[in-house]
Amino acid sequence: MRELSGEPVSSGIAIGEVFLFRQIDLNALGATKFNIDDTIKEIARLESAIVKALEQLKGIIDRENHPADVSAIFQVQLQMLKDAGFLGEIKSIVNAQKANIEYVLSNQIKILESKFRSIENEVLRTRFLDIQDVYYRILRNSLEIEHVRANPLKRVRSPVIFVAEKLLPSDIALLDHSKLRGIILEEGSSVSHVAIITKALGIPAIIKISGISSLLRAHDTVIIDAIKGKVIINPTNPVRASYEKLEKTYSRAAYPKSDRTTIAECLTTDGIAVALEANVGSIKETREAIANGAAGIGLLRTEIFYMSCAAMPSVQEEFDYYAEILALAQNRPVTIRLLDVGADKNVPYLKWYNEENPQMGIRGIRFLLRNEEVLRKHLQSIARASRLGRVKVAIPFVSTLADVSRTLDIMADVCAQEGVERSAFRVGIMVEIPAAALSLKHFWPSIDFVTIGTNDLVQYTFAASREDGNVEEYRQAAHPAILAMIKECIASARRRKKEISLCGEMASDPAIAPLLIGLGIRSLSMQPASIPLVCEAINRHSSEDLETLAKNALESANI
Repeated sequence: MRELSGEPVSSGIAIGEVFLFRQIDLNALGATKFNIDDTIKEIARLESAIVKALEQLKGIIDRENHPADVSAIFQVQLQMLKDAGFLGEIKSIVNAQKANIEYVLSNQIKILESKFRSIENEVLRTRFLDIQDVYYRILRNSLEIEHVRANPLKRVRSPVIFVAEKLLPSDIALLDHSKLRGIILEEGSSVSHVAIITKALGIPAIIKISGISSLLRAHDTVIIDAIKGKVIINPTNPVRASYEKLEKTYSRAAYPKSDRTTIAECLTTDGIAVALEANVGSIKETREAIANGAAGIGLLRTEIFYMSCAAMPSVQEEFDYYAEILALAQNRPVTIRLLDVGADKNVPYLKWYNEENPQMGIRGIRFLLRNEEVLRKHLQSIARASRLGRVKVAIPFVSTLADVSRTLDIMADVCAQEGVERSAFRVGIMVEIPAAALSLKHFWPSIDFVTIGTNDLVQYTFAASREDGNVEEYRQAAHPAILAMIKECIASARRRKKEISLCGEMASDPAIAPLLIGLGIRSLSMQPASIPLVCEAINRHSSEDLETLAKNALESANI
């Protein structure tokens, strides 16, 4: 038995036999140049390879089993291939160097990699993998070997632990996810699109375990502990038995999706009810949320819809999207978060701000107030949709009362134009910035509810960017400072008899969610697949026990 440490990027426990994966090596192409006399013919080869790439990406996006977050990643790659400047630059180099496209593309990748390596922002730095993914796809198409990349797990009979040096987003997209127990990578980043995909699919994954491929042989047994960040190779029988018990608690596979449409009954053992809602970004995820018993849609991420559009959607197109979500919700409440773009979420056809620190820059409501026409059209669609169901609107990235007041004025103006009573839907704010949490009493006269966004609240409280893997240990969701801030927000809401809920990774974690109930939260919003897990975890405890747990956590000296 051997134990190694790494960085978990998608929580859970997985046990299984290993499958060792090797990517097709295209590095040698940059060392071999062929002189081309007929550059027109060579550029025709390039254009043909790109046409194939566009068709392949559309096929990935249209696959039914992809969550919205995953499809959005490939939408960005699709937009890159459609960009005239991208194609024009490669054509110019082929003409100037009179070189074969494989040589040109391979060397362009090396130049870009060198540039991206010097970028300090980790999210932007990891986006090189998406660019590399696009270039490699064109290269394989030009060599007519893309078919070789067909699902490598095709002949695997039982689910496996997938082990690789590194993965590109399309590598995961090709896999049969039903045959994946977990993923181990030698390289990687917690903010890469590969990490986002594993989280969206609910696959336990761990990265930064250097050299593990050389330590493994096919059919070795491996345990992934993506709670504590450990990989155990060939565990002893007692170790395996103890992890098999843990796997039943943490594995989403233990809670298969159902076809029920009733709301999951989440009660503490002494009868305190907790509403478990879902974070969604698509029609498909809304269906999954309802099937898993969601009491409502606690967070509709509208940026996912915008990212799926090739151009700015019309008011009617956006309304139609909300109408379908509300129909699926079957009169459950739907909280529409206003367009939260900026930082690592950029929509190609919207204005882009060149910022040194995007996470603390023009994002969320700051972006919308600087692009008022976008906000007005956005609100028009929402106002019309409010006639169809129980709509709530959450304002993202709030730091000042002035931003909320200005937003409410525009909202009132749009409602008047649409002939919709402003009172037809409730309006609240996302508490993601400590300034909002600490001055919440000043916001209550203007708003109906609050949703605490813990992912951002943690990063801003600890000055530890979600984009920087080097400060991962500082982002402590269950730290007494975070818990105290949440508790004070809850007390503030209760004093004014206002609604308060919480979303983020804390809500999705069955080990932390019960602690939040002990603090006084009675409404959580999470990934649809987490609802049965969290419900089961809360159902095992009394509210008194959870209050004691929360009290001990608040008084902890482990800071």
